[in-house]
Amino acid sequence: MEKKTILATRPDFELTTKYISSWAKKVLDFAQEKEVVVFDLDKEKANRQALEAVIREQSPDFIFLNGHGDYDKVCGQNNECLVGADDNEEILSGKVVYALSCRSAGILGKKAVEKGALSYIGYTEDFIFLYDGKQKSFPLQDKIAELFLSPSNQVVFSLLGGSSPREASQNSKDSFLANVKKLLTSEAPKEQKGIVRYLLWDRHHQACWEKKE
Repeated sequence: MEKKTILATRPDFELTTKYISSWAKKVLDFAQEKEVVVFDLDKEKANRQALEAVIREQSPDFIFLNGHGDYDKVCGQNNECLVGADDNEEILSGKVVYALSCRSAGILGKKAVEKGALSYIGYTEDFIFLYDGKQKSFPLQDKIAELFLSPSNQVVFSLLGGSSPREASQNSKDSFLANVKKLLTSEAPKEQKGIVRYLLWDRHHQACWEKKE
């Protein structure tokens, strides 16, 4: 049986990308445990030339894009555009894609599916996460950021576990909602209750576009 493959971009050049790339590494570690072949484009390797080369030469099943973005693009290291609408979105053809990036499901995700991507899960508006300023040097120990980035990661955990893109997106949304419910209990610190609206924002703006049969 042929092994599944995943390609991830993990830029790391300021605080936001440091956090999302650190948490994305948990997904890649899980993938390796599942004997999924991992192509990890981290830091300077998260550039357009490398991305296109790996897709062309290795044809990964899953693509996990991390980085800043806009409605029509996802960026890599130092905000270089990796995939853009009406630019090179056809490179995602035949792939299952998840983009942890602001807004890219707004235009790019739809265009990518039109050009042959099997599915594109992402966010139609900004992806918002909060963090504990005392943990900036240790993102994986940040319990505030975990409330956001663990549900986000659930998309890829689910895909690697055999869920369909639609199921993976729903599992992620369920995870966001579970954290909301946890924060609304009497045991949750009062100062954390303000986090709820941002978790609901991310949940509401996560979209799953799929190729029509």
